Amino acid sequence: MSPMKQVWCFFAIFFISMISAAQNKDEADLIIYAHALKKGLYKSFEEFQTNNPSGEGDLVIKNRSSAAQIYLLANRNELVMRDAAGQEHKIKNYWGYCDGQYIYIKDNGLNKIEPAGYYCIYELRGVQPSRGYYNQADMTVNSISTPVRLKKVINIITGEILELSAYNLKKYILPQDKDLLEEFRRDNARKDQLEYYIDQFNQRNKPVFQ
Repeated sequence: MSPMKQVWCFFAIFFISMISAAQNKDEADLIIYAHALKKGLYKSFEEFQTNNPSGEGDLVIKNRSSAAQIYLLANRNELVMRDAAGQEHKIKNYWGYCDGQYIYIKDNGLNKIEPAGYYCIYELRGVQPSRGYYNQADMTVNSISTPVRLKKVINIITGEILELSAYNLKKYILPQDKDLLEEFRRDNARKDQLEYYIDQFNQRNKPVFQ
């Protein structure tokens, strides 16, 4: 090999190594690969994605009663910050929160996320009033509160959030894994195993930055 070719070969190997190292660093930054969670406020999806909260302070999740959720049309909880005097101030603009042990996304209140892989699952909870019933004892009409639960998934690369449903699995998630999609189509009980297919997808597919 001529000296000129040797030089070009050296630079080609060098640049390929640099690109590979940068890619591996980016992948290692994903929160699903973190050895420890950093406590604080996520002001954006990217801060959650890379385990890098930028908001600090005495942050506390405050729960609301079922009555408050129904009659005030309020979320089931909210995030507040306590100042040095002990006064609580509501946090308005943020994406999520980490208490150092668990991660919460802001979606109709704060909901715990399981950072398990390519798609992370969380459950949205709340209560809503249903039809009233007549109480013969005191001749009043009382309302019944109905718990509401809805599971969602979030793509750790794009931040896209989808309801965890058979339609969304078949339409948007599993087409990225054709063998798993075919298994899903043949499964007569698939509607009862939605989380199983998310878990299988996460095990079979490694998220990487594009």
